[in-house]
Amino acid sequence: MYERRNRIRTKLIVTFILLVTVIVVASAMVWYRVATSHLRREAENRLVSAAEAGTFLLDPVATTALVADPTFERTRGLVERNLRTVQDRLGVREAYLFDQRRRILATTDTLGTQVGEVSARLANYTSEIDRAFQGDAVVTVPFRDAAGNVYQTAFVPVLGFVDPEQTRQGIVAVLGVDLSVAFLEVFADFRRMTVILTLLGIGLTVLVGFGFARNLSGPIASLVSSAERMERGQMTEPVRVEARDEIGYLGHALENMRLGIVRRDRHLRTMLAGVAHEIRNPLGGIEIFAGLLRDELDESDGRRSHLDKIIREVQHLKTIINEFLIYARPRTPILEPFPLREALDDTLFLLSADAETRGLEISVELADPDLTVHADGEQIKRAILNLVKNAVQASPQGARVEIRAQRSENRVRLSVKDYGPGIPPDHLKQIFDPFFTTKGSGAGLGLSIVKSIIEENDGEIWVESVPGEKTVFFVVLPAAAAGVPGFRASTASAGARS
Repeated sequence: MYERRNRIRTKLIVTFILLVTVIVVASAMVWYRVATSHLRREAENRLVSAAEAGTFLLDPVATTALVADPTFERTRGLVERNLRTVQDRLGVREAYLFDQRRRILATTDTLGTQVGEVSARLANYTSEIDRAFQGDAVVTVPFRDAAGNVYQTAFVPVLGFVDPEQTRQGIVAVLGVDLSVAFLEVFADFRRMTVILTLLGIGLTVLVGFGFARNLSGPIASLVSSAERMERGQMTEPVRVEARDEIGYLGHALENMRLGIVRRDRHLRTMLAGVAHEIRNPLGGIEIFAGLLRDELDESDGRRSHLDKIIREVQHLKTIINEFLIYARPRTPILEPFPLREALDDTLFLLSADAETRGLEISVELADPDLTVHADGEQIKRAILNLVKNAVQASPQGARVEIRAQRSENRVRLSVKDYGPGIPPDHLKQIFDPFFTTKGSGAGLGLSIVKSIIEENDGEIWVESVPGEKTVFFVVLPAAAAGVPGFRASTASAGARS
């Protein structure tokens, strides 16, 4: 059951953390992409505006002449002066002019390429240059130079005269400008801060998730514990749930159910005790008068056997009635140190004749002869006697019944093992129920009483059975110094044969 609680808490934590984490990460990604996209768009617009402004500083006549004859020094000098003006006024790193064949016509820097030669660097921007010659202003992706500085290039078309009369203009060259975009380095810091804030958000989500799961699963665990106690028949402790929500309402309903069960059980026990008492008195009279009548008859009178049978049946009914009374009026246990050996010796003495008749051997093995439990001695004797008696009655002729006891920490575990037919699996969950029996006689209250006795003495009882091979009953009781249990049931089935 604790495993189930942990699974509920784990599911709550994982679900909450995953949900909030997805929201936080998605929000951070959207925020980062929107912000960086806006900044990049503004940077590109600035670069394009600077490049387009530079085209107005170029002389279209000189530009047309340079395109026609790139080797004409005077024309190139004029155009390069225009480019330096562009460089100075716009604050660009470099400005250069090239024709459709990618030949550098003029530049403010050598670019590692001689004027009039095809630039190798421009080969990386074929699609962008084609668009520029079609009339579009194009911005390349950012790049770094050898020193690690970040730049971005804009290509804008340059107009010149395309007819001998110099009356019609068209695109004759492209102006390229390299502008520093070092401010884009803030993206790295922005990304770093986004990651840090996202991780902090996830960490906070984990803490809040644990708190949320704890606050939610805590009352649920309390309800489960109360339900487990009620399942074991422990109805004295009230259901306490401090929550003021639906879980609190469920706890209130469970407490009302517990009180209703307690009242109904009390009424049933009172009625059972009254009926048993009313039946026991006439049975006592029947037994007495049947005995007197039997004694008045001669030994040879055949009617004596009928009277003997009446007396035996009355005694059997009185035994059942006594079980009813014990079940209906349980005695509050008197807890005190009690030597376990004493209960076992009394059990062996009472069952020795029955065991001898069946040819059984009852072996007792105590890890410590002085094992002492903290319980009601009389009740524990009755419980052990019932368990061992069941084992004797279930054992085949000449078999063996084994009783073992040992201590672990502050608990004492007693086991009673027989090699009888075992218990069918479908009976294991019912044998602790009152009036459930697989025998032809008895009221089926024996081990229901045993279970009540063990639990009222702060103990546990369960059974492990292999049909056709063996059955082992385990009883765990507090040692003389009560403490944390050292033994636990190894199966979910708890029960005993009646």
